[in-house]
Amino acid sequence: MIAIPCRNVIAGKRAFGIIFLLSVCLSAGLKAQTLQLIGEPVYPANQARQIYSLLAEYISSNINREISLTTPVNFQQHWLTIRQGSTPDIVIDQAPLTDFWVRYKGYIPLVRESQNTGYALVTMNPEYQDYNDLFMRPIATMPSPGTDYLVLIQWFENPLWQPSIISSSSSWADSIQKLSEGTVAAAVVPNGLVDSDSEFRVIQTSNDMPGLTISAAPWVERSLREELQRVLLFLNDNTGNRAILEGLNIEAFEPAEALDYEGYAEWLRTVSVYDFPELIQPQPETEEQPEQQIDAGDLQDDPQAAVQG
Repeated sequence: MIAIPCRNVIAGKRAFGIIFLLSVCLSAGLKAQTLQLIGEPVYPANQARQIYSLLAEYISSNINREISLTTPVNFQQHWLTIRQGSTPDIVIDQAPLTDFWVRYKGYIPLVRESQNTGYALVTMNPEYQDYNDLFMRPIATMPSPGTDYLVLIQWFENPLWQPSIISSSSSWADSIQKLSEGTVAAAVVPNGLVDSDSEFRVIQTSNDMPGLTISAAPWVERSLREELQRVLLFLNDNTGNRAILEGLNIEAFEPAEALDYEGYAEWLRTVSVYDFPELIQPQPETEEQPEQQIDAGDLQDDPQAAVQG
């Protein structure tokens, strides 16, 4: 039997311990580099993943961070995970849910689509002159609490005078298809999807509101939020990545302000028995040490970055 000096055994254990601690720290550091992005479910699942993957790859390649992309199946699943405490680093949503993220979770809106969004109640039947004519008639929307669904129930405030809401559409295009096929009497879709010379007739329109918005969690450091905002705004002038904006069905991004969304989260109370948390009071941000700024010439026109599932 070979005798091993005790001091060698102790040194070996120390070395193993140091290596283990280094591996744990390195693993934690790599994990901290990954940002979770959740995209709103306004497209069928496969299409949503394709559209948001382009955006995630672009962001990842320009901020040098991994992006983990999640695409909920529908708004019911999306709202359920939010209520269960979902905490993505970056989230894409319309006005009502953006206001919820801001007022109740402390998120900071970064950019929004440059044009406001309104919703239209459309039909192909000339007999329907007013939305009250649609009592007990089937109307297509996406599941609650999609903004089209929330807008519809704002119009029908009388609980005794309601349409039959067919909230099974996987997208706004799906709602239009249901209307074209005659399976519903009307549908609620964004104004931008209704051409003035189309066969659809507008019965009612909503007030304009902020549309698609990208927000960041409060724990995302301010320097990174500013970096994200610059990268997203650069898409407006980046013809090489025009497909990203086209996939999102928007013309351009502009900086977003939290006050633009104030009050829209209250619409969620009309469809949920969820016990809303207390409002988050905005806190002044502490000054951070300036980091290296991104020059427009450094932004990637053709990003190739892995997006984790």
